[in-house]
Amino acid sequence: MKPMQGFTLVELMLVVAIIAILAAIAIPAYHHYLNKSRVVEAVVLVGPAKMAVTEYAGLHHGNLADISNESLDLSNEELVGNSHNVQSIEIKGTSDTTAAINVELSDSLGELIWTGAFNPATGNIAWNCSYPRDSPIKSYAPAGCLPEGQ
Repeated sequence: MKPMQGFTLVELMLVVAIIAILAAIAIPAYHHYLNKSRVVEAVVLVGPAKMAVTEYAGLHHGNLADISNESLDLSNEELVGNSHNVQSIEIKGTSDTTAAINVELSDSLGELIWTGAFNPATGNIAWNCSYPRDSPIKSYAPAGCLPEGQ
């Protein structure tokens, strides 16, 4: 009689079950990692906009009420570049001493809002990050970034 070669059906089913369990753990972790990397890209891409607003505030002693992408000569295309994860970066003045930078992420992930408050005594801008309260981005927001109103 010949010795048996190959695997039995039970052994194959056990291997398939193990692979299914590993996939059930790995796929959500991978999606979380992807969304976190999208937010990190937004944080990196907002850097030049924050620098431009800070420089403008220093040169104009605040006067941020009329600041915008156009007044800084920064188009959305220049700020976003070839990113597939960030849709837009919009700069707008909210008062003489404050400006906001809204970063809209792709895939309905939400938006991050950086608010800069100019201090005339020091000539510096203090930046705070926030996001809309019930946004899906809350699970991926950078450290120190709080829901609006907090």
